[in-house]
Amino acid sequence: KQPIIRNYYLVSAYDEDTNRYSLINKKDLRRFYHFDASCSMKTSLLPKGYSAVRSDYDPMNDVMYIFARQDTSNNGTIEKEEPLHIFWLRLNEPAPAKPLYK
Repeated sequence: KQPIIRNYYLVSAYDEDTNRYSLINKKDLRRFYHFDASCSMKTSLLPKGYSAVRSDYDPMNDVMYIFARQDTSNNGTIEKEEPLHIFWLRLNEPAPAKPLYK
């Protein structure tokens, strides 16, 4: 029950027109990034071709689980039929998330 202090930011964003429809919107792939405290270094936490769907925090282990769909059709958008994979991220050392379940 102690406050947790982080010196970084985690950001989930639609930041690229992945489906090439000329607009960036919720139909594009949703990325997940780690930024250092000065915002000078950005690291993508999910592999290319994945779109973040949601995340859950595990306070007992200080881990974040990221649920992401894989764009298997390579059309830059996500369909419900595409596989959902779970990645885990150690929050004391953010680095690209590791697959927990594929």
